[in-house]
Amino acid sequence: MNWFCLLVFSFFLNENVQASACCGGSFASPATITGDDKAHFSSSISYSEIKSDVGANGLWRRRSENESSQTLRLEGAHILSDRWQAGIGVPIIQRQRADDRSAGLGDIATQIGYEYLPELEYSAWKPKGIGYLQLTAPTGRSIYESQDSFGLDSRGRGFWALGMGTILTKALARWDLFLRGELHRAREKNVNNTQVQGTLKPGWGGNLTIGAGYNTQRLRFGTNLGWNYEDPVDLLGPTNLEGQAQRFATLTLMASYLADEKWSATLSYADQTLFGSPSNTSLAQTVLLQVQRRWER
Repeated sequence: MNWFCLLVFSFFLNENVQASACCGGSFASPATITGDDKAHFSSSISYSEIKSDVGANGLWRRRSENESSQTLRLEGAHILSDRWQAGIGVPIIQRQRADDRSAGLGDIATQIGYEYLPELEYSAWKPKGIGYLQLTAPTGRSIYESQDSFGLDSRGRGFWALGMGTILTKALARWDLFLRGELHRAREKNVNNTQVQGTLKPGWGGNLTIGAGYNTQRLRFGTNLGWNYEDPVDLLGPTNLEGQAQRFATLTLMASYLADEKWSATLSYADQTLFGSPSNTSLAQTVLLQVQRRWER
């Protein structure tokens, strides 16, 4: 069961970074090979509905009008050598509010990883560790460049960003544990539209996620909790404006089914309204179904 425990980590790595709905996307994480596969490809479809908005002062406001999004995410990863791997994640997002809707690409993320803590022999305590560098492209329009009255055409953060992180995994009999930490920095950009003129200056951001799961012969039941943070985005121009930091936490519950050695599926539910002290964000509930195909080494 050890290889299955490690394989399933790729499922909830994808889900735990479900973004705050206010800006259409957080720092995305393409699939990472944590097991013994040569490559894998996954396709997921998710439905997300905003439940509340939280101001910079921490005050909650329940949504009176429904706003939802549907996301098709295509992800793949491939081994380059014994310890090196590369991956990519491509989201296609449709957002809807009342009778208005908008669809298009979200932010595309590419990644290169290195297994710095390999499992060459049994250890009761030593985890498997993978470090990675990630580049996110602003293929999804940011909220600052939105041309829609509700901001529905905002499907990403809208900045080039470079990040680095690590994934630690450990299988203990029928249980598995994991920890993921990531830090990134976004580049400033010039914006000139009817609403915003000047230079947008983002800062640092990051996330930390912990998770665990229990495995039977073909099923796995798991949960994880992730915390996300983004520095304020300041505007320098004719009118200087200081932004507000954003933070939120996401709880995810999931069930995975291993059909055979090549195919598996995961159903998960994520809720941003239950934990943490959110600030300057919108909070959503999300249901996701993912199917994955693997190729053995």
